[in-house]
Amino acid sequence: MLPRLEYIKQARIRLGLTQRRLAMLAGISTSMINQIESGRCKPSYDTAKRIFEVLNSLEDRSSPKIVDICSREIISVAVDDSLHDAIELMRKHSFSQLPVFANTKPIGMISEEGIVKYMMVKNGTANADSDDYSNAITTSVGTKPSSSKTEYMGRRRKGGSSSRDGNNLYKCRVGEIMEPAPPIVDASTPAKAIIPLIRFSKCVLVSEKGNVVGIVTVADMFKLLE
Repeated sequence: MLPRLEYIKQARIRLGLTQRRLAMLAGISTSMINQIESGRCKPSYDTAKRIFEVLNSLEDRSSPKIVDICSREIISVAVDDSLHDAIELMRKHSFSQLPVFANTKPIGMISEEGIVKYMMVKNGTANADSDDYSNAITTSVGTKPSSSKTEYMGRRRKGGSSSRDGNNLYKCRVGEIMEPAPPIVDASTPAKAIIPLIRFSKCVLVSEKGNVVGIVTVADMFKLLE
């Protein structure tokens, strides 16, 4: 099914094309384009298809690629890094997730959600303390780490000290709780094409000539709105 004919004029103006230029690219007359846009003529299916193919092709060329909006500096952790160090890195950069690398190869990911689950299991808290732990490591994009209620790695909880939590965090290795590696997309992929992917994946890695060169998070996707 083709888009509505009204889209032709909207797309043409957005791309900065004249009616004459669009007509030439689609192999039809300028007067035909004029009549279609004014609603005085309804083109055949094949003619409309050619026009939309031209517009779509030009939009793909002009739209930003994923490599244009990705962050080139990839902050990552290794399998043998302690969970404590990973949390500190997430807090420092206000990240909610970090990729896990083995040399130059991505092998996993660690997220604040996964860390919260680990901390709750270790301390036998299924639900009651979930908010407290979330506050301890929350590093949502665009916000500073929370300092309300309690401070990370120095607070006392009901019924005991936080020292046990601290020891667990130092002893636990990233590799023990890491999740599957983020998806990897080619640098030439149109940025808008990964919108559905970024909804379900916490981040996406960008590769160029076989090497990972960047990372994209939800915050990076906001650049498309600028």
